[in-house]
Amino acid sequence: MTRRKATTAPDPLTEIGDALENPEAAPTMAAPGDRVRDDDGDDGEPFPLDCPVVPLGIQSTIDGSQRCYYLNVNGEIVSLEAGNKHGKNNLVHLFGKSAKYLEKAWTKWSAPKKEYSKADKAWIEVEPARPIGFDQAEASAALIMECSRRGIFDPAGRLRGRGAHAVTGGGLALHVGDGVAAVVPRANGAMGAMAWYDTGLYERFVYPAAAPLARPWPQAVSPDVAVELAALLRTWNWKRPALDPVLLLGAIGQGFIGGALGWRSNVWITGARGTGKSALNGKYGICPAIYGDMLFRTGNSSAAAIRQSLKNSTVPVMLDEIEPSADNRQVTQVIELARIASSGDNMHRGGQDHQAHEFTLQSPFWFSSINIPPIEASDRSRLAILELKPFTADMVAPNFRKYDFATMGRKLFRRMVDGWSYFRPTFDAYHSALLARGHESRGADQFATLLACAWVLLNDQAPDDEDVSHWIEHCRPQRMAEVNDATSDEEACILHLTTFLVQPRGKDSREAISELVGRWVHNSINPSELPGADATRSYVEQIGLKVMNAVWHPAEGDKPGRWGAETFMPRSAPGFLAVAARHQELDKIFSGTKWQGGVWKQTLARVPGAIEGVTISFARAKIRAVMVPLCAIIDESELPELSREAALTEWLAQQKGAEV
Repeated sequence: MTRRKATTAPDPLTEIGDALENPEAAPTMAAPGDRVRDDDGDDGEPFPLDCPVVPLGIQSTIDGSQRCYYLNVNGEIVSLEAGNKHGKNNLVHLFGKSAKYLEKAWTKWSAPKKEYSKADKAWIEVEPARPIGFDQAEASAALIMECSRRGIFDPAGRLRGRGAHAVTGGGLALHVGDGVAAVVPRANGAMGAMAWYDTGLYERFVYPAAAPLARPWPQAVSPDVAVELAALLRTWNWKRPALDPVLLLGAIGQGFIGGALGWRSNVWITGARGTGKSALNGKYGICPAIYGDMLFRTGNSSAAAIRQSLKNSTVPVMLDEIEPSADNRQVTQVIELARIASSGDNMHRGGQDHQAHEFTLQSPFWFSSINIPPIEASDRSRLAILELKPFTADMVAPNFRKYDFATMGRKLFRRMVDGWSYFRPTFDAYHSALLARGHESRGADQFATLLACAWVLLNDQAPDDEDVSHWIEHCRPQRMAEVNDATSDEEACILHLTTFLVQPRGKDSREAISELVGRWVHNSINPSELPGADATRSYVEQIGLKVMNAVWHPAEGDKPGRWGAETFMPRSAPGFLAVAARHQELDKIFSGTKWQGGVWKQTLARVPGAIEGVTISFARAKIRAVMVPLCAIIDESELPELSREAALTEWLAQQKGAEV
C-alpha cells in the first residue's frame, strides 16, 4: 500500500479574509412586501406590486357577509363588501387620484371592427381594439383574490391611530398622520436613531394615514428648552411649589409618548377663580399651544363622544371646567374612560351595524376645575392633583408673547423621542424608590411616570441614586393629598353604614348606627349605667347588625377548624360587629349605592381582621355574616383594651390554625 501524500487543510481565517477583500454581490431576493406564486398552480395572475392600493385581507361572518380591507390611495383604511361594494364608482373612489392605474392594470378593450372582403373571402380588421376604460370585473376579482391571499384580517387590535405606540422589543413608534417615526433597538440592545417611514402596514399593525400632526424637531435638542419651560411653570403659585411644576412638566412630556407607556398618569389642575388655570390649559393656554393638533381638547363632552373622536388615537385628552353638579353621571363616565386609559385597555361597544367596535384607550387625560367632583378612591389614585393658589401681590405675570410654544412643543417632542433609550431605567429607579418610601404600587406607577418624563426632558442620561432620592423626598406619601385624601372602598362602605340614620322604636328622632353600636359597647362595659340597653340591642339585631366576640374552634379529627361567635364579653376577647350577608333592612340602608344587593359583605370582608362565613342569630333568624373588628367601626377611645387594633392583631396571631 502506497502512502498518501499529506495535504494541508485550508485556513478558515484566510478564506474569510479573501472573501472580505473580494466581496461578491448578493443574489437578488424578493423585496419586502413582494408576493410569489405558490406551486399549486391556482393563483392566477400575480397581483401588481406597484398598485397604489394595498389589500390587507378579508373577514367573513357567520351570516355570510365578506368584507375586504384596503389601504386606499391616501393610506386610509377602507372596508368594502366583497359581494356588492366593488362596483365601478367604489373602485374609482378607492384609487382616487390614481384611478388611471385601473386602466393600466386592468384595461378594458373595445371590440375590433371587421369587414368582410369578398375578394379575400375573409373578415379583415379595419379598426384595431382600443382601450375604453378599465374592466371592473377583472379589477374587482383581482382585488378580492389578493385580499384572500393575504388571509384573514381583523381590524380589532391592529389599527394604530395618531400618537405614540409601543414597538415589539422595546421600541417606539410615533404616528403623526402623514408618516411614522420609529426608534427600534439594534442587535446590541442599544436604541437606534429615529427613522421615518410612510404610513401603512408594519409587522402586524396598520398605521392608516390621517391629518398630519407637528413632527419632532429634526435635529437633537439640548435640555435648555425644558429648563426654560420649567422656569415658566414655576411662575404660578402652586400649593407644592417645588414638586407641582415638575409633575406638570412631566405630564407635558408624557403627552408626546403616552400611548407607548405601560402606565399613563392623569392630571387634575384645580384652584379658585383667578389662579391661572386657563392660562395653563384653557383653549389658548400654553399646554394646548405646545401640543398643537396633537391634542383632543373639549370643554364639555360625553364619554361616547371622546371614544368616537379618539378611535385608535393615543393623543392627550384635555377637559376643562369639569365641575361637580347635582348629577355627576356624565363626569363619572368620563373619569371611567380615564381610568381605563391609565392601564391602556381597549373598550368595545356595539354599533347600529350590529358589529362590535373597538376603541383604543391609551391617552393621558388632563382635567381642570375649581372643585374636583366626588370620585372613587381607585380613580383618585390615578391622578396627580396640582392645586393652584391665588397670585400674591409681588408675583409678576410672565410675558407669553416672547415664547414660541409651537416650536417649543416640537423640541420637547424630540427630547422625549431621544430620551426613550433611558426612559425605562429612569422610571424603574423612581418606581423602586417610591415603593421603598411607602407608596403602594399604583402610587409608584403614577408618580414615577411623571418624574421620569420630567427627568428625560431635563437631562441626557438616567439619574443616579442621589438624584432620585432628592425627588422621592418631595413625594413622601404623607405629603401627597392624592394618597392621604383617598378613601378605600371598605372605608367608604363602613362610613355609609355607620352614618346612616335610623329611628328606633319609641324614639322621637333618628340616630346614627354608630351611636347605637357605641351604646351597645358602652353598656357591655358598664351594664348598670344605661337604661334601655336591651331595647337598643334588639333593634340593632333587627336591622342585621350585632356586637359579638369571635371564637376559633380548632380542627378535631376530620372536622376542619372554623370560626364561630358568642355573646360580647368586652374583657375576654376583641369585639366585632357582625353584619348579615343578606338582610332586608341592610338592603334599604345600602339601596342606591354600589354595595347594594349584598355586595357590602364582599367589601367589608376586605377590612383587615374581618372574619367571613360565620352563622349568627339575628333576632332569632340564623344568617351567615361577616364580622368586622370594632376598631374599624367606632373610635378606639370608646373601646375596651382588648378591642383595640394592637390587641386585636396580637389576639388573631394567637389563634392557631385560624385563617382571616
